[in-house]
Amino acid sequence: MKIAKSVTNSTMAALGLLSTLLPVSQIAHAQGDLADSFVAPTVFQAAGPNAASIQGTVDAFRAALGDPNNGNNPGPLASGRREINWDGGDPNITDTTAPVTPFDVFLNTRGLHLTTPGLGLSQAPPSGGTQGGLAVLFNNPTYGTIFTTFSPSRLFTPVGSNVTDGSFFIPGTTGASPATVSGFGAVFTDVDQPDGGKPHKAGTRIVYFDRDGNRIFSSFVPASPGDASLSFFGIKFNDARIASFQITAGETPGPNDDRRHDIVMMDDFIYGEPQPLQ
Repeated sequence: MKIAKSVTNSTMAALGLLSTLLPVSQIAHAQGDLADSFVAPTVFQAAGPNAASIQGTVDAFRAALGDPNNGNNPGPLASGRREINWDGGDPNITDTTAPVTPFDVFLNTRGLHLTTPGLGLSQAPPSGGTQGGLAVLFNNPTYGTIFTTFSPSRLFTPVGSNVTDGSFFIPGTTGASPATVSGFGAVFTDVDQPDGGKPHKAGTRIVYFDRDGNRIFSSFVPASPGDASLSFFGIKFNDARIASFQITAGETPGPNDDRRHDIVMMDDFIYGEPQPLQ
């Protein structure tokens, strides 16, 4: 069981347990070189030791994006949201998929194109399944116990990198029609260091971009010290202005998760219904 590594870390965990929804002007500008035309979105963030710690915030984010969950229906649709939980809605799916980039499994059905500068992106349970899950994928037995899922049974991760890049398209167009969304959020497991630690690397964060590639928002993901914790971070604008995002999830998986290495996996991706690029 890990312990809090700093007062800041403990504070962030406490805030997460309260399932915070905060104004973000100070958060955003503290994170760097955002454009002068910065528009503050609504931020949804939470972290804690189990799924119940973030459930209320995830549900509030879903409600803000709107109903229904549009599943695999072709777009563009006027309202609703899309979700990817890596399990096909079936917790009995425990296969480990080979690393691949681009990862276009959900490009046509959900309108999301994913890449990594590493070897590829994989879906895997923490352990078990026919291929042994994350523990075998990364040749590290500890990975079978230090991560948990928000929606069983698989997690999502880059291999050979800690970076995942995503861009949006109209579902049903096989990537032919670029799109923007009003909001995007993701669930993470085992975020221990809210800013990567000092003097270590930049921690788990999401950077959001507009149609021209300009950075419109950036923030670290809240942390909750201890194995198998869960975190959520998402933002929502009043209009569809997010064209792409970049997630840096802790450090490149492989080493043990310890005071020097914060290894983080991803679970559910939730985002607004992709709208035609204007």
